[in-house]
Amino acid sequence: MDVVERWVQLSYRRPVLTAGVVAVFVGACGVIALRFEQRGGRPGDTSTIAALIVVSTAAALTVKRTHPWWALAITTAGTVAYIAYSGQFNAAATLPLSVCLCTLASRFEARTAIAATAAVCVGLTCVAAILGPQWLLVERVGLIGWPLLGASIGGVTRARNRYVTAVETRAQVSAALYEYEAERRVTEERLRISRDIHDVVAHHLAALNLQIGTARHVLDRPELAAQALAGMHENSEAALREIKGLVGMLRAADDDPRGPVPGLGDVDALVDAALASGLDVRTIVAGSVRPATPDVELAAYRVIQEALTNAAKHAPGEPVTLTMTYRLSTLTIEVGNRIAAAGRRKTGGGFGLAGMSERVRAAGGHLDADDGSGGRFVVAVELPLAAYEVRSR
Repeated sequence: MDVVERWVQLSYRRPVLTAGVVAVFVGACGVIALRFEQRGGRPGDTSTIAALIVVSTAAALTVKRTHPWWALAITTAGTVAYIAYSGQFNAAATLPLSVCLCTLASRFEARTAIAATAAVCVGLTCVAAILGPQWLLVERVGLIGWPLLGASIGGVTRARNRYVTAVETRAQVSAALYEYEAERRVTEERLRISRDIHDVVAHHLAALNLQIGTARHVLDRPELAAQALAGMHENSEAALREIKGLVGMLRAADDDPRGPVPGLGDVDALVDAALASGLDVRTIVAGSVRPATPDVELAAYRVIQEALTNAAKHAPGEPVTLTMTYRLSTLTIEVGNRIAAAGRRKTGGGFGLAGMSERVRAAGGHLDADDGSGGRFVVAVELPLAAYEVRSR
């Protein structure tokens, strides 16, 4: 930290002390400057009264921060008093006034500072015209030139301070926005991971539960029990693979994910696994099948996976209909099944539907779940697809 920055910080902490130091320094410099040779070889002003006027005028600088307008009035009056006493021009007499205008311009708005400086300059010009008719033009200009210089320095200082403040404010806002964005991304990633874990674990555990129940009922038929055990083995291996892939994505960087992301191309394998676990699934595909963006494909896959899991959990033994309709710019997915007679499905007790809805919204679509009419539960999803490109030949 340099000397200027330390002085600025001290001026904010101890304004009276620093103002007193400035007043003493300006008074001493003014008295010394009075003694320099003046125009036409005339010796400097060495009178005691002139020195007292300059020192008294500089003393008003002690209140330039607490009472700036009083300080301006006193320094202006001191300058006029010196001109009336000596009848001559001496730049040293305007030094306290110049310092006061510098402080004023650095603290107040430009309009206020300009108005105050203009009033002082007009007043000094009138005083010079009345009390110093023999003055040269350069002396008349010099009388208002030093106060103008002080006000200009103060205006530049204020502009610089405002610029520094604006830069610091922008830096703080940028840092706050960066932290907010980082927290938002972390929250979204946590939600995404929780949905993935829920979908994977719930799906495979539901399938395993169904296959275990089947195996218990066919223990007297070894061939069917062996088939159920083989399905359980495949489901457990698939669950381990997907969980391993999720853990790998957690450890990998964002731009280097490990493992393939499931999509619409994996729906057939998902349905085959559901059929192998004993779920009766009928698949209907309408329209021209075409790929979608990775987020849409992942959302579609997870929705189908969760819907089949819920069907196996809440309506075992009931047939499930999976309908996928490809339109011009949308993909519609409907998964429906009859609700088991043992009890109607409760849609608000778990995280399945909430997770599906979040996924679909994140991919730009919307989800509807209806368990009302006809004793059927239907999950309907609409996801965006890229429209066909029409090319002219």
